[in-house]
Amino acid sequence: MIMRRIIFLVLLWLMPVVTAMAMPIGMTTAQSLNVRSAPSGEVVDSLPMGSVAGVLNMQGDWLKVMYFEGGDTGRPREGWIHSQHFRVTSATGGGGSSCETEYRSGAEVCLNIINTNLDCREDFSSDTYRSCDVTAEYELTTDYRGQSSLGVDVSCDAEITHHAVNGMRRSSSESDWFSHSLYSHGLDWHAMNFYFRFNTFDEMYRVQLDSVTCRIESVDLW
Repeated sequence: MIMRRIIFLVLLWLMPVVTAMAMPIGMTTAQSLNVRSAPSGEVVDSLPMGSVAGVLNMQGDWLKVMYFEGGDTGRPREGWIHSQHFRVTSATGGGGSSCETEYRSGAEVCLNIINTNLDCREDFSSDTYRSCDVTAEYELTTDYRGQSSLGVDVSCDAEITHHAVNGMRRSSSESDWFSHSLYSHGLDWHAMNFYFRFNTFDEMYRVQLDSVTCRIESVDLW
């Protein structure tokens, strides 16, 4: 119970940092995982199994992580660990905004990604992942002042990288689209969902969200 409370507090502290830096977070899976000063460098610390950390950088099979010594959120530390013993549990990534103009009315429509999330599910018989969901939440706003409405088509793409126990690393992408109706000074919100399923024999032990992009494909006056 105490360990669960520590993990919860660390995640609570990490989430604002994760959101700001698009930092994947996860937990260590080795009984005692060495933390090094650099990839294959000097051992400077060790993390017990189930330690929570945020991924700052990656070089080959090595991850630079931020963690908290002894679960103390007032003592953040950084170091390098081997990715074989670390499982990403969630991540945020991508973002940005863009605007398009409807040529007949001169009205501007702007799209803003407000949140992205990666959620992976474990296989029932092992500590590997069987599938992942990526969610992209965005909002549309317009300065249109007419009596009609604007039809807005939006498309989004999500790209992930998944790592297998045998060393294989692949990238996968999914796309989707949605149609909106916007009225005078209107606002609309939508959550785009992407589903990634892995072959059971691949034994994916780590998944990272590389990018989420959304764009306005067309704006038409109705």
